[in-house]
Amino acid sequence: MKNFDPIWNDIYKRGEQLNKYPYSSIVSFIFSKVKPIKKDGSKTEVLEIGCGAGNNLWFAAREGFAVTGLDASEVCLDFARKRFADEGLQGKFDLGDFTNLPYSDEQFDIAFERSALNQTPKSAARKAVAEILRVLKPGAMFYAEISSNRGTVKGTKNSDGCLINVEGPYSGYGQVCFYSREEIEKLFDGLLKIKSLDHTETSTQLPSPNEVLAHWSVLAIK
Repeated sequence: MKNFDPIWNDIYKRGEQLNKYPYSSIVSFIFSKVKPIKKDGSKTEVLEIGCGAGNNLWFAAREGFAVTGLDASEVCLDFARKRFADEGLQGKFDLGDFTNLPYSDEQFDIAFERSALNQTPKSAARKAVAEILRVLKPGAMFYAEISSNRGTVKGTKNSDGCLINVEGPYSGYGQVCFYSREEIEKLFDGLLKIKSLDHTETSTQLPSPNEVLAHWSVLAIK
């Protein structure tokens, strides 16, 4: 299995998932944990893995944070770079693999991802968490939103824990991994300490059939 499903290049090329505005959960996480300017006068360094179109980092840059995003799709990164340039915002967007982050040890003050770890095989996700551990400063926090197996899960399971040929609410997005609570704990065990773990479910009532989207919200600390 590839760490990155190239279907995402096609999705972005079609102009889909090029989101403009940040997700409220990411805004809440950043604002509740850090300030844009640290006590020494330097900017707080924020990292997003699987940054996509840079919509979450767009808000952070506007608030004064120093932002860095990494994604495996050059298409979405070009979109993010152009938007930042057009609006006069500063940000760094790198093409790369979650399992081998191109950053120095203890470089970032805070990091997050939203539905990126569950788009890569589970063995690669574990390596990605280890890399996040490496690039975070001591005491820094990491927030993740990871698809749950308590939602509607339909597809063919491969050898590394992902589903392919996915049907239902997750169809059209290539390989997707769904996690149980035990698998979430195993993903972080021995690396980052989980401080809180929440589970969210949304049930669609119309149109039929009824389906459930579910995810874990993980707050972890180095």
